[in-house]
Amino acid sequence: MGRVDDMFDRVWVLAALAAAVGKAPLPKEHGELLAASGLAEREGEGWRLRADYDAVLTGQTDPAAFPRRIAELLRQAADAAEGVTAPDRSDDAAYLADGHSSGQHMRLFLDALSDRTPGFAELLEHGSPRFLDVGTGVGAISAVVVERSPGARAVGLDVDPRALRLAGEYLAGLGLHDRVETRLQDVADLSESDAYDLVWFPLSVLGPETAEAALPRLRAALRPGGLLVAATVLTSDQGAGPDTGERDLHTAVARWRMSRAGIAPWGPGELSRRLSECGFEDVRSAGAPSGTVTLLTARVPSTRERAEGSGPPS
Repeated sequence: MGRVDDMFDRVWVLAALAAAVGKAPLPKEHGELLAASGLAEREGEGWRLRADYDAVLTGQTDPAAFPRRIAELLRQAADAAEGVTAPDRSDDAAYLADGHSSGQHMRLFLDALSDRTPGFAELLEHGSPRFLDVGTGVGAISAVVVERSPGARAVGLDVDPRALRLAGEYLAGLGLHDRVETRLQDVADLSESDAYDLVWFPLSVLGPETAEAALPRLRAALRPGGLLVAATVLTSDQGAGPDTGERDLHTAVARWRMSRAGIAPWGPGELSRRLSECGFEDVRSAGAPSGTVTLLTARVPSTRERAEGSGPPS
């Protein structure tokens, strides 16, 4: 029961952190709770969020979106506790904040890929790549890619009309609406061939059947030598090794949430195997640049090799 009580306390710490964003000074009891968790510091006679946390959480485009997103996650956890499934109730501002966060992660990913993937930096900086953004959301990832690569153009796919509405507004605000096309389309229905140089394939937005159906279509859609960048929030495959502590807890939480949301639970090993079986070559890990997402890269064979392999799906 002591451990259970400790977990109760941690739920309230998370709620207190969300409630403290943009507020100073904090009420005495509120500040003392966060201070006991190392999240608050003295300010005169009162308390405030520690400067490093305050800089991150209030420096977002819409700081109020973070508390709303935490509240939604806590509601989802409450649904899980009662064994029910409810739709995501996050508002547009929280949805945009999530998209902005994805864009920030992509900046880290592009830096890492430029360092670790032969030819990637040259493609971005001096080429004119056509980029396919699977599960584009608000278009933040496409925006980062075309901003980084002056010659790039992007196509973003999503099955959520709200996402594409927000993407239109977001991209127009950045002046990028003429370089990023968005489509209401399931990636499993993609029928293009030799159309893209670079594909972003995030498992976090795809169900197992969709992800499996998408791979041969993405291979066909990539030009010879084209690069697919796949992402999984899992750092290891199920049963790959012994539990080692907090990282394994994070992975276990991620797996349960993915299962409840119907998301493809492929770890790096399974993802690598599926890419190879689909006919991709040079499958390799690019590590976890953000600390929470593992990247794998895979290339489509050259023209001659491709002609000898499987063709695009019918």
